[in-house]
Amino acid sequence: MKEFDVVACDPRFRNKETTFRSIPASRLFQDESGQTYLYINPAYPSVEVITATLVDADKYRSYFTKYGTAGE
Repeated sequence: MKEFDVVACDPRFRNKETTFRSIPASRLFQDESGQTYLYINPAYPSVEVITATLVDADKYRSYFTKYGTAGE
C-alpha cells in the first residue's frame, strides 16, 4: 500500500500547517476540480492538502536493519 507524508492545514490547531507522516493512500481523495483532501476523522472529513510526498516503502525496514529495534 502506498503511504504519503502530507502537509495540510489542520483545523484542530487553528488551521496551522501540520505534517502528517505515513498517511495511507486510502485517506486521500480528490474533488471534481482535482484538489486533494485528507480524511482525518468523522469530525474533519475533508482537510485541504498543501503537499503530499510519496514515502519509500522500505523506509522502516532499512532503518531497523541499520539501527535495530527498540527492544534489542
